Amino acid sequence: MKHYLFILAGLLFLLTSCGTSYKTLKPKQEANFKLSDYTTFGFYDIEASGDTLSRNFEKNVGIIKDAVSKNLQARGLDEARDPSLKINIALTVKEQLQTRQTDFRTDGLPRYMGQRRYSWKSEEVVVGKYREGTILIDLVDAANNKMVWQGGGSGVIPEKSANFQADINQMIAEIVAKIP
Repeated sequence: MKHYLFILAGLLFLLTSCGTSYKTLKPKQEANFKLSDYTTFGFYDIEASGDTLSRNFEKNVGIIKDAVSKNLQARGLDEARDPSLKINIALTVKEQLQTRQTDFRTDGLPRYMGQRRYSWKSEEVVVGKYREGTILIDLVDAANNKMVWQGGGSGVIPEKSANFQADINQMIAEIVAKIP
């Protein structure tokens, strides 16, 4: 019976560890902010920094805007030209290096330098590259141009993702669900 319990615990751990590769950030908000006080929304221009020259950048920005629109419309807001709530989306993408420390036990023995001197130095070796992205969504009260809520998410951007749109939709839904 104990074996089944360990197997079940192991499967549960594997299923939960294979989840999404992003985390949502803790939201910030004004004390008296409620989304239900607003009826319409609109977007500012996208602010982006970092690796924005990708061929799919414009398409991906469109996917993010669509996800935000659908989630806010599900919460009862309508998109308008003269909105009461403005949405600012800030994107940052950085290329990161994954490194490891060399070890003489796995990376070879010390080298003989002559005169009975052996030399070996531990150094960092690049083993991979990946892109890490952050998205911030700011809700701004259009009447007084004051930010009333900010939320976001960050994580590793996969090189090739067949379900990129589904991942974005899920992350945006989790972010918008935190709006009071």
